[in-house]
Amino acid sequence: MTIAAVLIPLLAYASPTPDVVDLADRPYGKVMGDGLGLRLEPGPMAGAVCPPGETVFGIDVSYYQGDIDWNAVAADGVKYAIIRVSHSLEFFDPQFEANLAGARAAGIHAGAYQFFEPDEDPVAQADLLLDALGPLQPGDLPPMIDVESTAGQSPAAITAAIHAWIDRVESTLGVKPLLYSGYYFWNDNVGSTDFGEYPLMLPWYGVECPGGVNTGWDMWSIHQYCDCGTIAGISGPVDVDRFNGTLADLEALSFAPVCGDGSCTGAETPYTCAGDCPPCGEIQASGGTLDNGNACYALYGDAQYWREEAVGEGGSLVWTHATDLDQAYNYARWQLHFLEAGRYELEVHVQQPFGESKQAAYQVRYAGGEQTVMIDQSASDGWVSLGEFAFDAAADHTVQLGDNTGEADALEVQLVFDALRVTRVDLDPSTDDGDGGSQESEGGPAGSDDDSGGAVDGTEGAGPGGSETGIGDGGATGEDIGDGCGCRNAPSRGGVLALLGVFALVHPRRCRRAKPR
Repeated sequence: MTIAAVLIPLLAYASPTPDVVDLADRPYGKVMGDGLGLRLEPGPMAGAVCPPGETVFGIDVSYYQGDIDWNAVAADGVKYAIIRVSHSLEFFDPQFEANLAGARAAGIHAGAYQFFEPDEDPVAQADLLLDALGPLQPGDLPPMIDVESTAGQSPAAITAAIHAWIDRVESTLGVKPLLYSGYYFWNDNVGSTDFGEYPLMLPWYGVECPGGVNTGWDMWSIHQYCDCGTIAGISGPVDVDRFNGTLADLEALSFAPVCGDGSCTGAETPYTCAGDCPPCGEIQASGGTLDNGNACYALYGDAQYWREEAVGEGGSLVWTHATDLDQAYNYARWQLHFLEAGRYELEVHVQQPFGESKQAAYQVRYAGGEQTVMIDQSASDGWVSLGEFAFDAAADHTVQLGDNTGEADALEVQLVFDALRVTRVDLDPSTDDGDGGSQESEGGPAGSDDDSGGAVDGTEGAGPGGSETGIGDGGATGEDIGDGCGCRNAPSRGGVLALLGVFALVHPRRCRRAKPR
């Protein structure tokens, strides 16, 4: 076991005189401790603050540790890892996703931290972390804010910025974030007593017990005691930490979703815990229409490949070029949350001259199955039927259309995305179908001799009964969020394409040709 390799003589301490790391030496931004001048040297101990019992061994890592063998790390006794997501808005850590996935897969409690700059928008910094992290998974540690830079701000301004960051993260994830800051830095540059309810990670190098606790706290939760650890699976030195408590205490701090706590987190969805995760909208018994601006109609992918036109159903549509790539990179999803089980016809709106694809493949997920319905958009103008399908109430049903139709990139074939109309076709959903089962239980779609489903004349309004599904005024964007669990409110329609650009920064598109003209 290599823990012993990182124990240092107890008379070393963290110097109150900063000897900070210059940004020029950090091409991908700063990490924990860079702004604190932490170093090992003999010195006095002000008043040791020791843990009352057991501690648990962990590490914190970033891009600078390179590729990590997380299974080897776990085998070397590491129980938790705190992983850098970014240095503020300036530097996104290129290793974050790999480190997070690797730590989770190895059974290590994983947490994300962000080197915070108080002169940058604190909510935007929090959003960057939240977008990269996604919903917390069972066993994850709460995210952490790393406070060790003043950026020329006053204590009051720094305190306000920390509040804004913490409020954003806590309200989104439903957990209390951790806070990292040095004893001298905090007391001299922040001095606030507002944050004692948030677990403190305290750097104090080369000692078994820190020489004090920051103003506002009675005890530390994690002690970072050296940047010189030797751990299997990691090349070079790494920061090593001790958690104040037992493994059971660490697991209690880790995330475990509870239905009914008012927060949509972890594996909770509108279908497993509707109270915490209300659906994006509900389709009334008679049906309805999902169009641009509806929270249940979401666009995904790189913003530069979407084009919006002020025509189509409801006065707006989007299009992109079809591709022959192996997977969809720009796509739309219509989320269907039915109040009543029954049989419904699905129709999509195609507006000319924007629909050129002959191979638009709509993937329909209905009660008990999934089917791909091919539509020739070039031969359609108005409402086009995808068929009739059985749907369950309050279940995870979707329609999805992706840009990977198989049509060659060089042809620059336009693929149009517009409204989806849902119409109830069984008058009495409880009526037996004559074969011993209800129509809802049939599961599959009603057939049609016309491959395109037959064009339906364009219709004004929101469909049968004039009802519209969805709440809010915008479609979700960014990383594929599935059921929407753990995500913030969808942005307004005016911001959809702009926010898709943020998604592209973190998830670059592969091997795509020039953008649509």
